Amino acid sequence: MSNFPLFAVKAGTATDLPPRVRRVAEDERLGEFRAGHDPRPVDRRSRAWLVLLGLPGILLLPFTVAFLFDGLGWASGLALLLTVAYLGAAGRVLVREVLPARGSTVHLFENGVVLSSWRAATPLAWDAVTEVRVSGVRRAATGTVTWRLTLTGRAGAEAEALIDGSVPGGRELVETVSRAVTERMLPKYLSRVETGGKVRLGPFGVTRQGIAKDGEYVPWENVDRVKIEGGMVHIDRADRPAGLTAIAAEVPNVVAFGELTRRLRGLDDGARVDGKSGRPVRS
Repeated sequence: MSNFPLFAVKAGTATDLPPRVRRVAEDERLGEFRAGHDPRPVDRRSRAWLVLLGLPGILLLPFTVAFLFDGLGWASGLALLLTVAYLGAAGRVLVREVLPARGSTVHLFENGVVLSSWRAATPLAWDAVTEVRVSGVRRAATGTVTWRLTLTGRAGAEAEALIDGSVPGGRELVETVSRAVTERMLPKYLSRVETGGKVRLGPFGVTRQGIAKDGEYVPWENVDRVKIEGGMVHIDRADRPAGLTAIAAEVPNVVAFGELTRRLRGLDDGARVDGKSGRPVRS
């Protein structure tokens, strides 16, 4: 069982799950259901407003048609205006707040995740996830961030979800998924580097000696710091002003990448990396 914390975005039990989600989770042995995130959670008040606005519009519609056929000028105009206003407002509530949103619902389990939409339910066990890509778009009006979460499995299975940062727990859910994948991928990266191999993460190539991008190689002794902020990855150099940069969404497992580079930067004195713990070990 993983020791990373799971944050409840939408608390619930297995009985609240759609049958197909429960079925694929059981088939993949994902364990206990922890939490879920709906791209558009429906508020009961939205349904109430839909009824309050839609019902008068529907009732007025036949009278409006009758008045138009009878040629009652002012009555026709008033009825038409009220009908359009009621049905237009109801349609706005229906589209923006009631109908299922574009994107997948995220169901977090003890040993993995299921991303479900109206078309399909895609299960991904943590041990089967090879890549997680995260990108965010900040809304200028509200300042909230919408996160795009893309998971890729060993068999090439891929699933994507939009996480609304304005929903409580949305950011924590993205961090939880990233942390779960990092826990499993980071030891593999460290082991590969320790045995003289190269880890390729998007545009970056990482080795025990240094990091490279687009033909430019920087040894660890010349790396001042690695920053991941504002949707960008910055590799600052100590020997010159210009460093290496990339869009964070282009770097799979960007959290693991940041931790990998942080640990390798501290190994210039000849220490080696323990493949299990990932900690520097003196020879």
